[in-house]
This record gives sequence, structure tokens and C-alpha cells, in this order.
Amino acid sequence: MIKLQVDIDDLLDAKARKKLLQLNTGQRKRLNRKLGRYAINQSRERLRNQNDVRGGKLAKSKTGKKVLAKQGNGMVVYASADKATITWKNDLTGSIAFQHHYGIAERWTASKAKRLFGQPDYKAPATREQARSLLAVGFKIKAKKGTKRPSQKWIMDNMTIGVAGAAIKKLRKAPTVKSWIVPIKKRQFLGATQNDVMAMVEMITKTVMKK
Repeated sequence: MIKLQVDIDDLLDAKARKKLLQLNTGQRKRLNRKLGRYAINQSRERLRNQNDVRGGKLAKSKTGKKVLAKQGNGMVVYASADKATITWKNDLTGSIAFQHHYGIAERWTASKAKRLFGQPDYKAPATREQARSLLAVGFKIKAKKGTKRPSQKWIMDNMTIGVAGAAIKKLRKAPTVKSWIVPIKKRQFLGATQNDVMAMVEMITKTVMKK
């Protein structure tokens, strides 16, 4: 779970604090739900703009595509009289958000990859990523005079995923591993900026002063 705690008591004036203490259980619960929904909306906006909670940019992915694009979906708030808890309807989505929020590396195994992504079609054409990897480790093909470096297109047109994968492994002289660690960069999009805090203070003040 990603913990988000916002202390705003000191930012309320004395009259507003007194009014806040006078709210009954149901009123406090509704107020916390309102604050939680506000935090969700702000977090979704940060994801759309690829910003973190400190105003900087989220660490980019290797492909350059937007990161955590699906984490803005399915966010829900559960409110009580004392707090609002923001989580995800889908446990996997929430788990991914947690890993990126704290930058927690993930351990992978072949069976885990197969379970999540399915069995690769080893007879399918080699991918562009495989072509890049092959060329990076010095892959060459026979030529009229010795060997030559092929193009990425040649690799994708003439090799399969299975053959390319075996060639990469051989050229890298990589031992068979049962598991490997995938590092994850810290990407904190859930939280409250100073502007968010001041907006929450204004929301609370308006709510309690009506009572």
C-alpha cells in the first residue's frame, strides 16, 4: 500500500479547527471522501502529464512511451471518519503502482514471464529488439569473402525468435539463469503538492464554515 499522509491542522485557522472538531462521524467521513477524490484527480492529471508529485518529470521508459499509463484507472477511495484510503480495484495494478512509487526491483522467472505474457511463438520472425541485440554482440553472417554484418531487416526477415534468441545467448556466453532482477525507477505520482494541500485546506474551510 502507498501511504499518503497530509497534515493540515496547523494550516487551518482557530475557528475552522474548532468547527472541524464539531463535525459528526458521517460529516467527517464525507469530507474525507471528498479529499480522497481530489487527491485521485490530481494524481491522474500528473500521470497524463507524466509529472511526479514534486513537479518534475516521471522517469521515462526504455521505449520512450508513457509510463504507468493504466495506473490512473481503477483508483478508488475508501473513507472513514478518521482518514481516506486510496487504492486500486485491481490488485495487480495497485502492485505495479507500489513498485514504481518506491522504486522496488522485481524478481522474474521464466515461468512468471510465461504466466503473464504467454508462451512465445519461437517460429515467428525475429523482433527488432532481437536484431539490435544480435548486432550489439557482434553477430555476423557468411558472405562471399568471409563474414559480414547483416542489417536489422535481414535478421527479422531470415531468422525466427527461437533461432535469434539462441544466437544471442551463445554470443553473450550467458549461463542459464533461473531468475533475474529487473530494476524499477522511482516514479512518485501519488501524493499532495503544496498547491494540493492549500486546495484541501480551502475545501475543508468552506465545508466546516457552512455548518
